[in-house]
Amino acid sequence: MNTKITVRLIFSIALGFLSSVVHSQNSTSKPNVLLIMVDDMNDWVGAFGGHPQAITPNMDQLAARSIVFKNASCSAALCNPSRTSMLTGYQPFTTGVYGNIEVFRKMKGFENTITLPQYFAKNGYKTAASGKIFHNPRGTAKEPKEGSDPGSFQQENKVGLGVPYPKERFVHGLNFKRAGVKGSKTRSFDWGPVETTDEETNDWKSADYAAKFLQEKHEKPFFLACGIFRPHLPLYAPKKYFDLFDEENIELPTVLKNDLQDVGKIGAKWTGKGLHAEILRNNKWKSAVRGYLASLAFADACVGHLLDNLEKSKYKENTIIVLMGDHGWHLGEKEHWSKQTLWEESAKTPLIIFDPSKGEKGVSLRTVSLIDIYPTLIDLCGLPKKNDLDGNSFENLIANPKGKWSHSALTTKGEGNYTLRDENYRYILYADGFEELYDHKVDPMEWKNIASNSKNKSILERFRKELKSLVKK
Repeated sequence: MNTKITVRLIFSIALGFLSSVVHSQNSTSKPNVLLIMVDDMNDWVGAFGGHPQAITPNMDQLAARSIVFKNASCSAALCNPSRTSMLTGYQPFTTGVYGNIEVFRKMKGFENTITLPQYFAKNGYKTAASGKIFHNPRGTAKEPKEGSDPGSFQQENKVGLGVPYPKERFVHGLNFKRAGVKGSKTRSFDWGPVETTDEETNDWKSADYAAKFLQEKHEKPFFLACGIFRPHLPLYAPKKYFDLFDEENIELPTVLKNDLQDVGKIGAKWTGKGLHAEILRNNKWKSAVRGYLASLAFADACVGHLLDNLEKSKYKENTIIVLMGDHGWHLGEKEHWSKQTLWEESAKTPLIIFDPSKGEKGVSLRTVSLIDIYPTLIDLCGLPKKNDLDGNSFENLIANPKGKWSHSALTTKGEGNYTLRDENYRYILYADGFEELYDHKVDPMEWKNIASNSKNKSILERFRKELKSLVKK
């Protein structure tokens, strides 16, 4: 062979090898991200202490080696505006997405919004999703193949949601007409065991898709999102999870009689207390709580399947894990069932972040918001800043959970209704001007509205000023 050709060939091979080494180094220089969203998950997770009978060993095990944010809040206590806010980095009053009907891409000025996964893709990441991340992962009746936000993920598993329905609803004797309940809740407000295996459920299939993704070889760092639908209504779960709980010994939430006497008219109207009265009339409170605990235990098993596969993968040392709910859920507190209020049970949601590069673990009481996830992940992964986001990075709290933090968590419901939560107080302002103030140092269940007490005038003024600055932003 010609000497020049031989040298050129050797040089070419060496250059190719060097290039592949550099590419390999580049592909591992950024951490991967595993985002896990559990629908309608309140703080009834063992690590958060919301209910003493919760069985969530997998989430608890993750919490034990992570930063646990015990005062995290959602931007809106409803699926679509909460998820839209977290994934776009914009508040509901910025996009105008307040309910489950609006689509942010159809809102003027937000057609070309770069979502969280898209921002990672623009910066060299492979993106994938399984289950419910955006509000409707299976698309709409008119656009069944498109999904809720086409293009946000490079690959997406549009599997069904939750658990197969039983042949007949359980109903539990509830009279929805008498309870004043209409619409979709009359179809979905149900709970009970289903004779099925974990593997036959859609939630397990969602987790399994993500688990298999973790066993594959990826040339780029990845942003992988997995959504678990339970404990969203209806509270159907495989029978073995209901068998974990003895209904007679179920502990009910602590409530106060006449708790709604000092709340605003708007807030009281949101509660739909007729449903709670109907549950009490049929002696089904313990039964319904059991349904939620069973569904949450099943969701935890799905999360465990995913985390186990990450642990078995070659990515375990370089993957940031973010586990969250999308908002909280009432189970009789303030005579309410479901979400969509501005009180603690709706606004608060679990948030756990594990960053292997930091190696820190502990509890943070800082009042972060899910809207802060976007800028925080940008910083944790060393990506370029995105300066138009409404949230604030709490990267410093991953290294030091007791670090400095000067922001209250803002939650919105509909136009003109807001709540701010700092480490000591919750402030609520309704569209009609009514205010509520709760001192969490002595009143963690928010039973006594102290807004009318003149001693709290300076506290109210501080919250009013902060809210005005945020909503104007």
